[in-house]
Amino acid sequence: MPHQNLPRLERTGSHVRLIVEEKPFLCIGGELHNSSASDRSYMSPIWEKLAKAGVNTVIAPVSWEQTEPVEGQLDFSIVDGLVEDARSAGARLVLIWFGAFKNAFSTYAPGWVRADRERFPRADRGVKPFKTPFSYPGSMPRPSLSVFSDNLFEADRTAYTALLGHLSMIDPDHTVIMVQVENEVGLLGAGRDHSALADAVWNAPLPGHLIAAVSQAPESFDQEFVQALGARPDSSKSWADHFGDDNPVAEETFMAWGFASFVGGLAAAGKEVLPLPTYANAWIGPQRGQDLPGQYPSGGPTARMIPVWRAAAPAIDFLAPDIYVPNAEEVMRQYASDSNPLFIPEARFRAGDAFLAIGGFGGLGYNVFGVEEGREGNQFSAACSIITSLTPEIVDAQREGRIFGFALDPEEESISTELAGTSITVRNSRKLLEGMLLDAGVRVPPAPELLEETVAATHGPTPGDARPFGMVLAISPTEFIVVGQGAQVDFHKPGCDVELDSVRELVVTNAGFQEGRFLNGDERLEILSDKHITAVRVRILTTTS
Repeated sequence: MPHQNLPRLERTGSHVRLIVEEKPFLCIGGELHNSSASDRSYMSPIWEKLAKAGVNTVIAPVSWEQTEPVEGQLDFSIVDGLVEDARSAGARLVLIWFGAFKNAFSTYAPGWVRADRERFPRADRGVKPFKTPFSYPGSMPRPSLSVFSDNLFEADRTAYTALLGHLSMIDPDHTVIMVQVENEVGLLGAGRDHSALADAVWNAPLPGHLIAAVSQAPESFDQEFVQALGARPDSSKSWADHFGDDNPVAEETFMAWGFASFVGGLAAAGKEVLPLPTYANAWIGPQRGQDLPGQYPSGGPTARMIPVWRAAAPAIDFLAPDIYVPNAEEVMRQYASDSNPLFIPEARFRAGDAFLAIGGFGGLGYNVFGVEEGREGNQFSAACSIITSLTPEIVDAQREGRIFGFALDPEEESISTELAGTSITVRNSRKLLEGMLLDAGVRVPPAPELLEETVAATHGPTPGDARPFGMVLAISPTEFIVVGQGAQVDFHKPGCDVELDSVRELVVTNAGFQEGRFLNGDERLEILSDKHITAVRVRILTTTS
C-alpha cells in the first residue's frame, strides 16, 4: 500500500523545500539533550514547556541499545510515547537513529554488539593515535566499532529498518517528518582505521564509482586528493598503491567512503520501508585545535568530504553541519549549494543565525541543541514564532530570490543588497544612533546586557544575540516585510527619490501575523527595535525629482 501525503523534499530549479501535509514547512526548533527522550516521564513536563516556546520541530534521539537490548527482541515503546506526546504538543519530530555510531564512538550500540569483538571488530587507531577530544589521563575507553564490518552493518540495518516499519504503522499522520541516520560519524584518534577489516579495503582497488565521480567533477573534490589520484587513475590499483602511507586527505577520503557507504546503505534500506527524507550530520572540521582528520572525526560529512558522500550515499538527501563555532556564516556557505540544501540540526541559541540560515542561505531549518533548557520568553523563541508564522512567504521568497538574511558583526556598520529592483542597506542601529547623537554632543550609554537564553544550561552561559540581525522579504517592488532586531533599513533606487510611504507593525498571534500600529514619528527612527525582535510591513513611495 503506497504511503499517502508523506513529508518530502520538492525541488524547483535550484531551490529545495520541505513539504509537510502538502504545505511548505521550515523546521524551527531544537534538539533534545542526548538522554532526555529515553524516558517518557522525564519528557512529560518538557513537552508542556516546548508547546509554549514557539518551536514547531523537536529533534529527538532513538537509540539502538534501548530498542534492541537483546538481539532479535525489539521494543519501540519509547518511540510510541515520543510520537504521541509530540503530536499532543503540536510539534513535528525529526528522529535521530543513535545506532552503531554517535559522535565518532559506538556507545549507543547494544551490549551484545560491543561484547562480541570477533563478530563485531573494533576500529584500530594504529601505533601512534591522537589524543581524542573530551578524554583525560586514566579515563575509561569508549568503544569504536569498525565501519568496515559487514556484520555490524547487517545488525544495524535490521534494527533501523524495523524502526521505520514500526513508524509506518503507528504514525499515519506523519508526526515524524525526517530521520537523521547515525550522529556525527567518523573516526577519532587516527586518520584511518588500521584494523584487519579496514586494511583489507585499503589494499583493495579504489571504488570505480568514486573514480568516476572524480572524473566527472574534479573541481568539486579536494584538490590535494585529485592531484594525488592523478589524471588517469588505475582502477586496478588500491588505496595503498595510489596514496601510500601518511596521506591525511587520502585517509579521510577512505574513511568518508566507508562511513558514507554504511550510512547511505541504512538510509536506502529504510526508504524501502518508509521513504521519509533522510540526512547525515557533521562534526565540522578542520577547526581550531582540530587541524587533522582524526582530531575531528575522520570520514564524517565535513565540507571537503561532501562530494565523496554524495557519490557514495545517494539515499542521503542532504548533509547538515552542527554549528558551535563563531564563524557560522562561513560554515553555512560551505554547506548551502544547489545540490545540498542547508539544514542545521544542532547549534547554539543564537537567534541571528536562524535568520541568516533561513533568509541568507535558503535553509530548510535551524535548530538549537538542548532546546528544553530554553528560558521562557527567550530571544530564540521569539525568532521561532516569527519565522514559523511567515513560512509561506519565506519559502516562496527563497524560491524566487526575494529574500535577504543578515547578522552584522557588532562593529560592522552596514551591509547592502538588491531585491525586486530596489537597493537595500541594513545598518547597525546602535552605531548609527551613536554617530548621530555624538554630532549633537550626546553620548549613548552602553547597551544593557541581554538576558541568558537558557536556564541552568549544561554547557555554560548562552547570552542573547546582541548583533543587528534579521531578514527582508520583497513582497512586491513597493512592499517589503522586515523582521529582526537592532537594524535600520533604507531603500534606494537609481535616479529616484524613495521614501517610506507607510510602516505597519506586524504582531504574532495564535492565528499567525496580524497588522498592528501604524508606525510614524519617533518610531520610524528605528524600524527594528534594539530591545526585542520585531516585524513590520513597509511600503515605499518612489518619485522622480
